[in-house]
Amino acid sequence: VAGQGIFRDAASDALIREAFFAQEAKRWRLIVPDFGQLEGPFLVSALEYAGEHEGEATFAISLASAGEIGFSSL
Repeated sequence: VAGQGIFRDAASDALIREAFFAQEAKRWRLIVPDFGQLEGPFLVSALEYAGEHEGEATFAISLASAGEIGFSSL
């Protein structure tokens, strides 16, 4: 699973960064609008930061499944 965006706060940035550098599987719930919900353990396999001078910092993330993933439709 891949996505991009901006962090809502410093705490969420820190949690994802720590999981990436430690390469620890964390339990995630991913909600895909008009599709469904995926839930289970994922590894942060890629984490990239970007930004423009005087603008917001953005991130791109890739998650790899690390066990059984559940799906439920919305």
